[in-house]
Amino acid sequence: MINETWLEDKHVKNWFKSIGLQKTRTLRNYKREFPIFLKWIKKTPSEIIEDRNETLKDVTKRHFWESVIVKYKNYLETRKTDKGTRLRVPTIHGYLRCVQSFFSHNDVKLMFRRGELKVEPSEQEKVYRKWVLDNSEIRHLYRCAKTPRDRALILVLYQSGFSPVDVASMKIEDFSMIVDNEWITSLEVELYHCRRREKTDVWQETCISKEALEDLKMMLEQRGNPDKGTLFVSFRNKPLDAREINLAMKEIVKRAYPNRTKEFKTKHLRDSYKNGLVQAKISQEAIDCMFGHQRKGARKDYQLTEASTRLMYAEAWKFLAINGFSSTNRIDEVKKELKEDMNTLSETLIKEIKGLKDKVETQEAHIKELGDKLLVQIYKKQKHE
Repeated sequence: MINETWLEDKHVKNWFKSIGLQKTRTLRNYKREFPIFLKWIKKTPSEIIEDRNETLKDVTKRHFWESVIVKYKNYLETRKTDKGTRLRVPTIHGYLRCVQSFFSHNDVKLMFRRGELKVEPSEQEKVYRKWVLDNSEIRHLYRCAKTPRDRALILVLYQSGFSPVDVASMKIEDFSMIVDNEWITSLEVELYHCRRREKTDVWQETCISKEALEDLKMMLEQRGNPDKGTLFVSFRNKPLDAREINLAMKEIVKRAYPNRTKEFKTKHLRDSYKNGLVQAKISQEAIDCMFGHQRKGARKDYQLTEASTRLMYAEAWKFLAINGFSSTNRIDEVKKELKEDMNTLSETLIKEIKGLKDKVETQEAHIKELGDKLLVQIYKKQKHE
């Protein structure tokens, strides 16, 4: 297969159509990953499917293509990146998932034995531990964000637990925050939000925090309060995709934690969010709903009510809040406190100045009295002489 001619194969077209052409990110990944498999197997997509159909007819060869994919997995474990390092386990899983999807959507699903596709981690991955930021680290990260957009990104990712892919798909009209170019959403209470996750199509029930709403309000005011369109855009007013969100977050991390930039993954902010739920001792059932995880059995069709979600979110809030660093209300409170302090200081200074003035006047009167006495004594002495 040369260049992108494989995209014209009927089985590839059927595959992408079955996935759904609106799944742009998934298709983009598969278009990058599948040619690697084709180059390794040295067959066209049609030849692969035809061969799979033939082997399924022979009982002794039914597991042939599963064995081929296992060999492909072994090949991927030895494949090097441009930097000379081995592919990471999640990357290999992605390549394998791509191939499995191709077979599955062409009705010749691969069936593997348990553990057959287990990927052996590299030596580095055996000791690698991902960096999950705690609340205090995210506070510092927030302080290093320079714009309302970047601050809002941090809070929506962390305090609501959305993934970069989900955040990239958000529309202003999804939240009904602005009507006729005016902000109408209360900043006194969190905003309940339920949406299907882009990757899994599972409902995620959570809240947009009061702190995030305030930064979103400032961000949209800078854009003229549009009532529709992509929620997060670039400085050129172009929609941010997941990759650009990751890059924006990386830039903030460079300022906040310059020695740990390579360790940071935007998706780990979901882990930080989940840690807040766990610290609040939220039940696993509620965590699954608020985190957007697929539950097993009949439970997968059950959802929390809005009231239940709000109650659970309120319980977790003390572990997610960044103490009002983002709050315009907090700014007003600080201004009020400063004004009160200034008034108090002013009153204190006036009292002290008045006290000093009274003291000076008393001392002046005493000095005048002493002066008068001295003059009398001098006069008497002169008269006596």
